[in-house]
Amino acid sequence: MSNTLTILVRSFVKPFYRQHAGFFTFLFLILFGAVGVVDGAGVFDFHYSLIRGMLKNPFVFLLVLFLWLLYAKKCEQFILNTVRKPEFSFLQMLSLLEFKDLYGMMLLVQVLVFLPIIGYAIMIGVAGIYLHAYLACGILLIYLIAICLLSAGWYFHQIQNPSIATRKKTGKLQVRSVETAYWAIFIRYIGRNKKLLFTGTKIFSCGVLWGMLANQTGTDYELNMIILFFSIGILGHGLLIHQIRELEETRLTFYRTVPVSLSKRFYQYGIFYFILLLPEIFTMAVLTPNHLSYSNALLFIFFSYSLLLFLNSLLFIQFFPMKDYLKITLCLFLIIYCSVLTATFLWLCIFLFLSSLFVFRGCYYQYERQVVA
Repeated sequence: MSNTLTILVRSFVKPFYRQHAGFFTFLFLILFGAVGVVDGAGVFDFHYSLIRGMLKNPFVFLLVLFLWLLYAKKCEQFILNTVRKPEFSFLQMLSLLEFKDLYGMMLLVQVLVFLPIIGYAIMIGVAGIYLHAYLACGILLIYLIAICLLSAGWYFHQIQNPSIATRKKTGKLQVRSVETAYWAIFIRYIGRNKKLLFTGTKIFSCGVLWGMLANQTGTDYELNMIILFFSIGILGHGLLIHQIRELEETRLTFYRTVPVSLSKRFYQYGIFYFILLLPEIFTMAVLTPNHLSYSNALLFIFFSYSLLLFLNSLLFIQFFPMKDYLKITLCLFLIIYCSVLTATFLWLCIFLFLSSLFVFRGCYYQYERQVVA
């Protein structure tokens, strides 16, 4: 039995953390490395105030529960996709195990991939007991146990019934008409295959704007901290951008041979990223002018739009692996951090926008993805 568990850990847990190592490193540095430096608050004070706000505010509390559910869905997708891969077909032999053995091992796998959430939940529980928020702590405990039990049960069901997974195949991306706009293909792809990633990214970026500005006046707010937290949400779109470029390199290679001008090609990307930012633009429109000045709202829009275009253009220099791409986004965050401290944020926005134009113009036709043996 221990050998079987070792195989499961090597098949599910280690690849999961290896694939998402860059994301976890980036998140850890943001939450425990860079936070609290601008306003002079310590890491402990920041997380204590964050947890206290979560336990006292029902809306934030429900938002955290929803984000944890999205993370659980991400874990579920990774594990089930692994089971369905041809090279892991030997895992179907797990269906020969008894119910309690297989369910227990899948429950342990779920707990192991859920450790980042469990670790932070322990911190919330300790702070909740100190704040006498026993009801909220009890709800969190029951919620985590329910997610782990239900997820393990779903894995057990999928392993016991592999035919269900084979019938449920992802539909192929088809271009129904030559007149279909290129950016519309990206929108349709996100709607079909990346709903969870899109939703989680938008909840964070829009939630940061609303949470940090809703209780402020139009002139009395700390712009630097808002920029830093908002930039994390925009940089999180890099995961979507990487997936979009992966789509182009695998199923949309025909577009590079279509007789379309370079300016129109950039125009297609420009439309797509503007549509992608509509939730943030709508949030800022609601907050303006009572909580956010017009000039700052335009600055946020220009910054987010320029950053997305720049992240897209970078992948025409070279198609970086996800781990390296996340390292680049971390470096971009440090550059944004320095620009905030030196009061050169507007110049940085102009630089990002112009750089996206020059990089796209110089690298689009010269770009050729290298095949890794």
